[in-house]
Amino acid sequence: MKDTYLKATVALSLLAGRVRAHFADAYEEMSERGERGDNPVVTVLLWVAGITVALGIIGALVKLGTKASTKVDNVDLDSK
Repeated sequence: MKDTYLKATVALSLLAGRVRAHFADAYEEMSERGERGDNPVVTVLLWVAGITVALGIIGALVKLGTKASTKVDNVDLDSK
């Protein structure tokens, strides 16, 4: 039991080191590249517009589904 615990602890400590090294590499690459020129305000506006359009489409589909459901509910399918 202790051997498994020891292996898990070592694996976890190695994972933390790998993550730290990855973040250091990413930070170094960002420092070398410099400013990309992206405007965060435009990015936020595009995301908000995209989400708004998606919610509008979902709302329209729900409304159409509800309307179709009420029409189907009035049909008697069990008549013989």
